[in-house]
Amino acid sequence: MLIPMFAMVCLTFVVGATMRYRREKVVKEGFNWRYYKTFEGELPPRESLQTDLHFINLFEIPVLFYAACLTTMILDSVDQIGLVLAGLFVIGRFVHAQIALTHNRMLIRSRVYVLTSLILFGFWCWIFAASFLL
Repeated sequence: MLIPMFAMVCLTFVVGATMRYRREKVVKEGFNWRYYKTFEGELPPRESLQTDLHFINLFEIPVLFYAACLTTMILDSVDQIGLVLAGLFVIGRFVHAQIALTHNRMLIRSRVYVLTSLILFGFWCWIFAASFLL
């Protein structure tokens, strides 16, 4: 479980670094840096805002992923199915990030989001079922 968890941590740091780079870029292009101090006023350009919002998203649904991984480790119930579900979730989140940080097509992005959410729900169902089989 550490490999999928570490992959999600790496994704979070990459998106965070991308966010920092894009913020600095828009400020150099003339955007008022004070927005980032209080998050009030005129919104930043789309490319920067997109990255900001995606970074925030990495602290929402993925929290349930980390909890699921830790739960399987605490219950000593890590198995192939759990690893596959964790891996599929992480791959889906990488795809989701790639979409959100590039063309950001809503229909595709939302389908990937729903798919990864269903995978995560399936992971939790598997943990729940496996805990009764121990």
